[in-house]
Amino acid sequence: MLLLAAVAVALGVSVVTEEGLKELQQLATSWTPAIHDRFRNMTVDEFRARLIPVENLRSLRTETHVSQLNLGKTKELPKDYDPRVERAHCLPEVADQASCGSCWAFSAVATFADRRCAYGLDSKPVHYSEQYVVSCDFGDGACNGGWLSNVWKFLTKTGVPKLDCLKYSSGMTGDRESCITHCTDGSPVELYQASHVINYGMDLDRMMEALVYDGPLQVAFVVYSDFGYYSSGVYQHVNGMIEGGHAVEMVGYGIDESGLKYWIIRNSWGPDWGEGGYFRIIRGVNECGIEEQAYGPFFEK
Repeated sequence: MLLLAAVAVALGVSVVTEEGLKELQQLATSWTPAIHDRFRNMTVDEFRARLIPVENLRSLRTETHVSQLNLGKTKELPKDYDPRVERAHCLPEVADQASCGSCWAFSAVATFADRRCAYGLDSKPVHYSEQYVVSCDFGDGACNGGWLSNVWKFLTKTGVPKLDCLKYSSGMTGDRESCITHCTDGSPVELYQASHVINYGMDLDRMMEALVYDGPLQVAFVVYSDFGYYSSGVYQHVNGMIEGGHAVEMVGYGIDESGLKYWIIRNSWGPDWGEGGYFRIIRGVNECGIEEQAYGPFFEK
């Protein structure tokens, strides 16, 4: 326990080490730790720069919570649901936020896009501009992190253009970059909006129902130093200190061969990380706070 904590505190030291890996190999039973090439020479500070402040994981409660709605009984739910099988045509390749704490924008835009496809508004995966949200959502902090509540205000009131209008650059610069008034080719900025958003946080049945019938949810969780070693399996925090928070896209759920329930999560660290860009995390115990907020947008057809 003390070894991993000491490693994480040391500034200028790699966020992953061979010593830390050996310790986790003894502790992790439901997931496989490893040292990913992208983290091998990354310092703790550089790793934290990809995250958001932990305090940003608290909901501002300005949105509608599912508990305020009279929805009746939940619909019948399958034992497991994986959109990579059930709705593969709506899932493009996993994106990479790179060296910017823009996970709040990437996960929101991915949820926005994948739900539009699930609703039939886009016949195939459409990549919307994360950079526009990073640059133009002044209620959030660009590469210094954002609030899940705030980004959905932006996507309902302002909206987002397609990727062709403005491609991602903050991952290289680490800066907000200027908010545009015209696309990079000089054409007008055409914005797409969500009509409203619902927070399903802590209502697990409604979260599962939403995933099956409406599409993905944006969620967030506390990142401990052991998460930097994740390679496969069902993640459970076993060791290390808090490094920050991280916003991601929840896409499905299931049960593994040992009977362990899990959520399927799409990350924004590229397709070569984890399980093809995805990871699984234990379901039903609010692991690392991942069930506290769960945002799902809706659209006018």
